[in-house]
Amino acid sequence: MSIRLPIGELERAINRARSLQRAAGPEAALRLEVATLAALYGRLIYEHRESVDPAELTAGERVALRLWAPRAMSEAPPPHAR
Repeated sequence: MSIRLPIGELERAINRARSLQRAAGPEAALRLEVATLAALYGRLIYEHRESVDPAELTAGERVALRLWAPRAMSEAPPPHAR
């Protein structure tokens, strides 16, 4: 049984990233890591899921989570080769 990443932990990572990496540019675009986390969050909301298995994450999602939710990702097992 693998450790799942709860949506609340993902939301905290997004808030942490947004507070430290403000949107920039004329369109106030989100930074890549924040946009990646937001897309994952949106996917979980759309699918009515409360958590995600770290093995399901893309490489970009894993990188963003390691940056902004390192504790959650340190508890997760390594992903399967994709």
